[in-house]
Amino acid sequence: HIPHWSKWSMLSLASPAASGFAPLRGPALLLTEVSTVGFDARAYRAKMQKLSAPLRAAARTADRLAATVCMSDTARKALWKPGAMAPSYLDGTLAGDAGFDPLTLTALASKSLPDLLTGGWPSQSQRELIMARMTPTERRAAVAKMREAEIRHARLAMLAAAGWPLSELLQGGRAPSVLNGGLGDGPVPFFLVLAAGAAAYVEYLSEEAANQASGLGPAAPRLAGDFGFDPLGVMAEEGAYRRKELSANELFNGRLAMLAITGFAAQEFLWGTPVVEQTPFFFGR
Repeated sequence: HIPHWSKWSMLSLASPAASGFAPLRGPALLLTEVSTVGFDARAYRAKMQKLSAPLRAAARTADRLAATVCMSDTARKALWKPGAMAPSYLDGTLAGDAGFDPLTLTALASKSLPDLLTGGWPSQSQRELIMARMTPTERRAAVAKMREAEIRHARLAMLAAAGWPLSELLQGGRAPSVLNGGLGDGPVPFFLVLAAGAAAYVEYLSEEAANQASGLGPAAPRLAGDFGFDPLGVMAEEGAYRRKELSANELFNGRLAMLAITGFAAQEFLWGTPVVEQTPFFFGR
């Protein structure tokens, strides 16, 4: 046993008055308990885990910050701006990855849409902190979610960039849109419902195929935007390098289409005339 005077010294260290010895309070209480009631291995392990929990949490946070904030040997230059560096989570493995995320919008993948719409939009510094706190697995999942959204919008924009001027060439006037109106006229509502149903069916088939493959054993991770739709077998006949090149080409065209369809809507809203009349040289007029 520990001498009687030593017990009182330990109790004084563990008392609230000894606030200057806060780091010693936990060990002092533990030694006092051992000297008074004897050694309990189970209680000892529980107390040691409780005492070390803050240190382990701090170590995990430091590892995450170091993995995201510190520059490493894998850091690369961004392709979209001379002299800019790509974020660590955009490492060039995805097709069409130019290292472009100056606003750290990838952090929004962890936020729900209702939260964003009701005022939960984080600031730039908060978005950077969200990315810093993510584990490598969480960062990869966030990038994959944003890539999925990008490629869906890109494909929709490519269809719209072709359909918008075609509708104006065939029927005259401005194309139906949110700003132009006309979305409830004629066969437009039926076509919108049909298009949404077809897209949902293709996604359903893709999810079913993925679920069946996972039930048969380990499967290769699904690429963003890959719904198994390749009726001509273009991708199936190519190697890995060529597949990535084709995916990048699809994204480049989709990004250009998103800019084009935004320009169509803005031009017709501001000038009030069909885009085929504003730029007739693009449409053989």
